[in-house]
Amino acid sequence: MKPFHYDPNKESKAYKIVRPIIHVLIKIVFKDRIVGLENIPKEGKFLVACNHVTAIDPVLISDRCPRTVHFMAKISLFKNPFSNWLLTTMNAFPVDRSGVDIKAIRYAQALLDNGHSVGIFPEGTRSKTLEPQRAKGGVALIAQQTGADILPVCIYFSEKPRFRSRLTIRYGEIIPFDTLGLVDAEHNARALRDAANKVMERITDLWKLGHA
Repeated sequence: MKPFHYDPNKESKAYKIVRPIIHVLIKIVFKDRIVGLENIPKEGKFLVACNHVTAIDPVLISDRCPRTVHFMAKISLFKNPFSNWLLTTMNAFPVDRSGVDIKAIRYAQALLDNGHSVGIFPEGTRSKTLEPQRAKGGVALIAQQTGADILPVCIYFSEKPRFRSRLTIRYGEIIPFDTLGLVDAEHNARALRDAANKVMERITDLWKLGHA
């Protein structure tokens, strides 16, 4: 695995070239539908918080989002040459989930401070049942450190993901940072847990809408 260059001012040069190709491939593989694009902020920093279903979730979200999203992806995915190339091209960056990855967290903070959007999967791992699972505290921690609003997103499959499965990606309304209860809550584990749960509840509400 090549060392990842943590440069918050740099974006993949190949992104604009590869993205249209990926878009066509997704349209071929899945029967996809996108809902709520109007909820995506046109400018400014924000966190994208999404449930986790497949290994290509960062690609699915980045494909249709008009803003470039720098997704946190587990470090093991970067050990495979092809997935390393694809994720890096889509502006994802590695995070070691075996502990608290300070380097990844600081990089996410730097991206947000520079006005970018950062994607995170609050559950920390893929759901084996396809249903949203309990959130970990990472999404709340990064929001607390940066004051970033959160865009809840849901990936919904009507069946186990396979060729021509029905896929819905639904973008919800922004969750303002000041509604998370994290202002003046530094080092408050309960506040972080409650904020992460609130974000996951919003994602779950989107998931329950399914193909509605």
